[in-house]
Amino acid sequence: MNAIHSSELGVAAWVGGRLTVGAGIEGQVDTLAVIPGTALLFGLMLAAAILGGYLAHLVRVPRVVGYLVAGIVLKAALHGLLQTDPLEQTGVLLAEAARPLKAITDLGLGVILFSIGGVFEARHFRPIGGRLLRIALGESGLTLLLVFAGTAAVGLILADGAATGTVLAFALLLGFASIATAPAATLFVVREYDAKGPVTDAILGLTGLNNIFCVVMFYLCFALLAASGALGGVESSSSTIWIDLVTMTVGSVVLGVALGFALSILHAMLRHQDTLLILVAVFIVTGAGAGWLLEHHSVSYNFLLSTLCMGATFANVAIDPGSLDTRLQDMSRPILVGFFVIAGYKLHLGDLADLQYLGIAYIVCRLAGKTIGAWLGMRWSRARDELPPLLGSALLCQAAVVIGLAEFVSAYWQSDWAQRFVTVVLGSVVVFEVCGPILTKGVVKRAGEVKAVTLLRRTSVAEIGGASIVALSWHALMRTVGRGRGMDRGRASGGGPSLLARHVMRANVKCIPAGADFDEVLRFVEQSRFNHFPVVDEQTRLVGVIHFHDIQGIIYDPHLVSLMTAADIAGPPGELVHADMPLTDVLAVFQKSNLGSMPVVESAGARRVIGILERRDVLRAAHLSRDEPA
Repeated sequence: MNAIHSSELGVAAWVGGRLTVGAGIEGQVDTLAVIPGTALLFGLMLAAAILGGYLAHLVRVPRVVGYLVAGIVLKAALHGLLQTDPLEQTGVLLAEAARPLKAITDLGLGVILFSIGGVFEARHFRPIGGRLLRIALGESGLTLLLVFAGTAAVGLILADGAATGTVLAFALLLGFASIATAPAATLFVVREYDAKGPVTDAILGLTGLNNIFCVVMFYLCFALLAASGALGGVESSSSTIWIDLVTMTVGSVVLGVALGFALSILHAMLRHQDTLLILVAVFIVTGAGAGWLLEHHSVSYNFLLSTLCMGATFANVAIDPGSLDTRLQDMSRPILVGFFVIAGYKLHLGDLADLQYLGIAYIVCRLAGKTIGAWLGMRWSRARDELPPLLGSALLCQAAVVIGLAEFVSAYWQSDWAQRFVTVVLGSVVVFEVCGPILTKGVVKRAGEVKAVTLLRRTSVAEIGGASIVALSWHALMRTVGRGRGMDRGRASGGGPSLLARHVMRANVKCIPAGADFDEVLRFVEQSRFNHFPVVDEQTRLVGVIHFHDIQGIIYDPHLVSLMTAADIAGPPGELVHADMPLTDVLAVFQKSNLGSMPVVESAGARRVIGILERRDVLRAAHLSRDEPA
């Protein structure tokens, strides 16, 4: 039996009766393997993540791809440099050194799922929930159908004497697993590019719904297949599986709702810093507790579903939930960077090479199911005019959820087809985690929900070379010295590249039609995340702006409510911001108007609305523009 011990100095393991040790232990061994201890390994991961994220920024792909690739490259580099006897044990020792980092992955996943759960805030979700549910059903249903059909067809061809029922059960489980969308990569891309708008909300909402569907339906399907005898070699009895099903679904939801209510009470009583500390502790305890319960009591809950429900409950019952979410975003970035580089470190490249025909069928059918299914769902919900036709391509990321399902299948189903399930899932994760974030970025960018300024880079790939790096370093040093001597003042209005309103605005703007009645105005306000609402005519020309206090003034007057339209309620727009207005002039307009957001018209003297500006985005862009090189 292999015994493995981990310490800060290194890792020592009994492998086939031979002691293979890490740094700090010498003598009386056949081979000395200098395996980094957990702390050193995590430090190397963060260093690799910095480089990977920077290179990803240079080639204009989401940083999460750089973090994942950094983890993959680091694992490969360590495997090549550190060799044990036998050689294949290097991977075992490297994986064992990373095992204590599970607390960081639990914390990162908890932060992500809690934030995703906030998308289901009733005030914003109720008006669009019916449409999103139809889109999710169309997308999930077609993905399930295509993956099942494709993998079943290939599986039956390669069955090699296996029972038809077993092959079909294998394909059905793959179909349900294919529904899941990785919340971590999806949310990270949205936040990296500061995407905001109806398309972004739809992507996050569909991500949450997909994972709920996947977790509940997968465990239900597995229990039914096990009870029917379609899964040969299931380790536990059918009654035990049904108990696991209840705890994994109903128990997880109850736990999440209870934690959400408790957190909302503490949020009202304590300082934000204390609530944040409690929330972090909850993430770590619930993440580790699921595995502990399963190991020692053979019963557990689903960490993903519990945390998702906790976030949704907190968003709906807490007082000012946004304040906690803002602080959580501020402190979570290094945690999420660590989460993704650890995920890359743990990706199974060997399974990618073993995918073969089953894996190819799974990848192709899932890609087709997500893209075509989302389009059909939009037709069903009549949302084609508001959402892009390739919305489903933003839902391809896949990692933590299906990895958990693969571990469940491996633990309960003792069969060659269970191992094939694990191979297909883990191998396809490599593909979808690398390509998925790039496609998600493309969807929100084309939707006009990403500001142009977030896509600008200070340097290009062609400028990166030995001489350029020296020049940039010298420039940064001189800028630092200049600031220390007070020589960098007034830079915002200096001769650097000028930012315009079009660089900071979001192009995917929704406006209220001038002829909308009061009920339509209220529905629009309920769905919007702004406090100021542009009103336009049939040619999208600006008629006026409705302020939140304008609605408050007439909402309790039934006579006015029945008579007034959006054009009647709207006040004069004041000084207009046009697309080519310099950022300094935009700031001056905001200071005069004291508004939180403002429509942007096509050009000076025109009134056609082409975007919307938020005060916070303008202030942030103005602050960052001071540091741009001349």
